[in-house]
Amino acid sequence: PRLQLFEGKKEMQHITRDLLLYKNIEAKSYWPIKLMLQVLGEDFFKEFNKERVKRNIYIDAIWPEKQAVDMKKYPYMGAGGDFLREIRIAPKEIDFSMGYWIYEDKVSFVSSQKDNFGFIIESKEFADMLVSQFNVMWKLSKKVHLTEQESDKLFKQMLK
Repeated sequence: PRLQLFEGKKEMQHITRDLLLYKNIEAKSYWPIKLMLQVLGEDFFKEFNKERVKRNIYIDAIWPEKQAVDMKKYPYMGAGGDFLREIRIAPKEIDFSMGYWIYEDKVSFVSSQKDNFGFIIESKEFADMLVSQFNVMWKLSKKVHLTEQESDKLFKQMLK
């Protein structure tokens, strides 16, 4: 296993960009999106999601209900076909302020601004364990429903 520790906003952006080193993969995110928009910045996510789509990186995302955002206000956080992302909302009693991504044999964690740190663990065993836990939460979470037209409109707004 390999561990990398990061502190500060720029370094936490670096952690998230690590996903963009790959192409044609699937990733899973357990992500308190409102907090992450504050931590990493709206401009960061606009560019990140454009690049993620170019690299054909598909995301299954779980957001806590209290952290869900209005996709009309944040079109780059859309879901559906062209976005290569499905979003589900965790059950009401599940709330979290630290997020993580699972991709390949890596797991990257990003904290809220309160602690302002993050880390990447490269370990197949650790990634597999979190995938199994993620899959349980995925089944318990509610799918965010967007029509194909709504998704297409948001996607076109993101590309502007």
